[in-house]
Amino acid sequence: MAIQQKPKSCKGTDKRKGFGCGNLSLIRTYGLCPKCLYDWTNSTEDGKLWYETQMAFKKKKNVKEENKKSRNFKSKFKLNDMTADKYRSTYLQPVINKIARLIDFGHPCIATGNFGKMNGGHYISVGANRTICLNLHNIFIQSFASNHWKSGDPLKYQNGLVETFGTEYFDYINSLSQHKPLNLSKEDMMVIKDNALKICKELEQDEIVRTANERIQLRNQVNIALGIYDSRFCEFNKK
Repeated sequence: MAIQQKPKSCKGTDKRKGFGCGNLSLIRTYGLCPKCLYDWTNSTEDGKLWYETQMAFKKKKNVKEENKKSRNFKSKFKLNDMTADKYRSTYLQPVINKIARLIDFGHPCIATGNFGKMNGGHYISVGANRTICLNLHNIFIQSFASNHWKSGDPLKYQNGLVETFGTEYFDYINSLSQHKPLNLSKEDMMVIKDNALKICKELEQDEIVRTANERIQLRNQVNIALGIYDSRFCEFNKK
């Protein structure tokens, strides 16, 4: 229930003492009604300085709001003009890569065994196969140095996969390349990104060090939840 405000006497406070008509007013600033506040700002140096400060603040605020609107407009325009693959690389891929890192939380780089600044690195590179670049079975925690400066460390990455998860799973990862092209539209990927962000938030609240099998099973679950790939390319089941 809304609380009813009671009118109070117009009587200035602090630097405004001595000003005020004494009439009851619902709207008061520093104890003054609008008319008396206007008189104070026009008849005293303190009032003029306060008014100039307020105007400067409002102008700065308006500029910020206009800049924000401009950025939002440019961002929307840029988004509308963006190709589907550009949207994938700019907006969707980083979220999928982050999911991979969260699944592998607490583990070292898959290729080097080192800790440090981590990425989500592809075993089969994006350039080699766009189709499976969003598949969690193709993305694992990898150090920034290994992923970027060493061009993905393919041989070490391969050895890391085999040593960590076994040859059967490694063979399954290689089979992912058989998936037919996805042909996802930008609108499809927007929906996928929203779902991926929700999964990210859930994983961020459950940061635990998982076993190799738990890492595989969680990749199965997330792939299925995102619904990007055909079922046999979503889920690895050990024979």
